[in-house]
Amino acid sequence: MKILFIIPPFGVRNIHGKIKVKIGFLPLIGIASLATVLKKGGYNVKVLDLQLYNYGLKELIDYVKDYSPDIIGFPLLTPLVPYVFELVKEIKRQFPVKVVLGGPHATILPEDTLGESGADYVVVGEGEYTLLDLVKELDKGQEPTRVKGLWYRDREKAVFTGKRELIRNLDELPIPSREFYEVKRYVPYPNQYRRLPTTSMVTSRGCLYGKCAFCLESVLSGHVYRRMSVAQAIEEIRYLQRDYGIREITFYDDEFVMERNWVEEFCDALKKEKIDIKWSCYARANMVTRPLLKKMASAGCWNIFYGLESGNQELLNIIKKGQKLQHMRDAIKWTREAGIEARGSFIFGLPGEIPEMALETIRFALSLDLDYGVFNLCTPYPGTILYEMCREYGNFSANSYDEYTCMKPIFLPVGYKNREQLLKMQKFGYRKFYFRLGYILKSIKRINSWSELKGHFKGLLFLIKMRALKNRGV
Repeated sequence: MKILFIIPPFGVRNIHGKIKVKIGFLPLIGIASLATVLKKGGYNVKVLDLQLYNYGLKELIDYVKDYSPDIIGFPLLTPLVPYVFELVKEIKRQFPVKVVLGGPHATILPEDTLGESGADYVVVGEGEYTLLDLVKELDKGQEPTRVKGLWYRDREKAVFTGKRELIRNLDELPIPSREFYEVKRYVPYPNQYRRLPTTSMVTSRGCLYGKCAFCLESVLSGHVYRRMSVAQAIEEIRYLQRDYGIREITFYDDEFVMERNWVEEFCDALKKEKIDIKWSCYARANMVTRPLLKKMASAGCWNIFYGLESGNQELLNIIKKGQKLQHMRDAIKWTREAGIEARGSFIFGLPGEIPEMALETIRFALSLDLDYGVFNLCTPYPGTILYEMCREYGNFSANSYDEYTCMKPIFLPVGYKNREQLLKMQKFGYRKFYFRLGYILKSIKRINSWSELKGHFKGLLFLIKMRALKNRGV
């Protein structure tokens, strides 16, 4: 039995379009984990990442025809719903193939996903064992009625087989094989790496905090946090260096610095075994300490991205962020003192926000002297606490799921006159942050190699290209 995973291209709005920009992403480890488990189960597996290939519908259909899979799987994120649903219907129209959907959106809205997409099955939650059991049943010609964690259609009725327990010991899963990807073709945005080739890793699942109103993780993991052993993480890094020459890793854990003892042990292991690797991660501001950051820097960490969200404490309390403004000030100060780049993201248009609060966030962002800042628009994803809150705090409307990108004003707090005012605030934030003379000079001073200069030049070309595409409505 042959299985094909198709990773949708971010930014393509319909199945006839072709991807225009092919940088800014890394391999999806979740798909690699699924594919590895299936291959170890004795099945033929391929992964087609449409982020890399300039495929229109014809090329994609030809690829499916040539490989002739028995099962096709798609990861489903909310903004990709229209594209994936349209593609599923076209594939089902042309081929006698079973289609399986999984991922965050499918887990939160499984019955809607099953009914609207035309797919045969929807995997809920962690998919490794559910998908393996499903494939085994189909391979035997059996209906998967006893496979836990699955939605399927019995005649016209949607049926759920029951919840599957979370994988408690992540070490029991095999290291996600990168054989399914052309690893060296993946290149992040120019300011997101120091050395090539680079790739991604995930060492944990879930979140110990799990209360942030805008986050899906607590819903998906049930507030259960699990992490692979340090030995397993080191083994995966060794594999990446040995087989693919990897020189840098981005850890995509929702909160890498969630267990300080684990992080300290990990850093000690990197240094003890003399592993030469640059790496970056995501962290909560109230989880880091000055000594821990120094140890991370000594073990190769060069960049930490913090979700800061707002410079107004009242708004932080509303979204249940669980940290104070002083936590953020301390974290950014200590990070920079350790020689690590400090980056942060903020959200405009949160429930309860008025324009003065947004200006307060901008002033706060400038005062932190961050190396890089992102100003997103409030996007309440289905299943989050924020999704319900936004129905009470303002005007929440979207024409389609592809507007759930953090770049479109689908939610307008009662304190704003209109969406144009919110968009102007976002543009003002970016302008104030990046067009400071001090920031520009500091960015130039940070360039200490020819490769970094080339990276910044590529970044400029990328921004110009993206601006041109946006002006053309792409």
